[in-house]
Amino acid sequence: MTDLETLSGDEDSGGALYTVVAGEGDGFLLALAAGDTAGGAWDLGYSATTEQATIIAYELIANREMDISRLIVAMLELDGASDEEPVFRAESPEFRMWLDRAHAGNPAPGAERSLDASARAPVVGVAYRKDPSLLVEKTVELGRLFHRDAATVAAGVISAAAVAASCFAQSGLDLITGVAETIGLGLGDIGAGLDRPERIAGLPGEIASLLPAVGTSSGEEALQRAGGDAEDPIQMVLAGLLLAAPVAPRHHVPISSAAQIGGSRLGAVVGAIVGARVGIRAWPWAFANDTWFAEIGRRLVRGPDEVRDLPIPYAVEQHLMSGGRPGFH
Repeated sequence: MTDLETLSGDEDSGGALYTVVAGEGDGFLLALAAGDTAGGAWDLGYSATTEQATIIAYELIANREMDISRLIVAMLELDGASDEEPVFRAESPEFRMWLDRAHAGNPAPGAERSLDASARAPVVGVAYRKDPSLLVEKTVELGRLFHRDAATVAAGVISAAAVAASCFAQSGLDLITGVAETIGLGLGDIGAGLDRPERIAGLPGEIASLLPAVGTSSGEEALQRAGGDAEDPIQMVLAGLLLAAPVAPRHHVPISSAAQIGGSRLGAVVGAIVGARVGIRAWPWAFANDTWFAEIGRRLVRGPDEVRDLPIPYAVEQHLMSGGRPGFH
């Protein structure tokens, strides 16, 4: 699919940049997997970051609603709950601890700061791209399943909002402003009952303060502009937002820059933002199942609301790791 770009001002300026909508977000998951791969968490391709996003996408395609109990079952299935071998690859320490608690019957959210919520959230951003209030609500619901740190959950909302805006080709100053406005819609609900809610008190203003820095293309510079703390999930996602905001002549460059500072998870976030804007296209990182990810993205955006004719996620991942099993699955 060709991405037709209509630019207002110079590409390298901080001015607003506009693109023609390319698939209304259907390229997000393919690019998320590319960013995950670029980050190198698993040296042979995409990691548990993409696997989790795929599970969430299946849930939203089939039901157009998230059922937390079904999500828990699906996550545990890929971790070998049915006396099968686990197929999650290079999962984060935070996710590993959550899985262990869930296997023990207590899928309680963890207190750690994490980028995991940001990498899961793009699926929600695409599914609820037309309803900002519902986007915030559902992203917070998903974030709270795994995390009780306010900054972690809020970073997920930033990620979802940025992907949703990109579905409609927002970029540059408009992208940053749109994300700040979406966060402002539900700020009171994001941190309620979570640990360290004071961290997000001024979040819309923190996002808006990035406007003069739009046009930044260096990962390290973007992180410094966002505050410089690589352990803060909000600042890391804001750095990714800065990298993704301009319409880059080479679409993969912001993804690569994000992966350099934030590994597979931030690479996945920026990949999803860029992919939602530019549509389904080839990326320079080799990974398996690219046509599957493209089809999942298409179905999440435009249907059909059906996954029974798609491969079973566990079977896909088990085949990738072991070379497959005989018979049909």
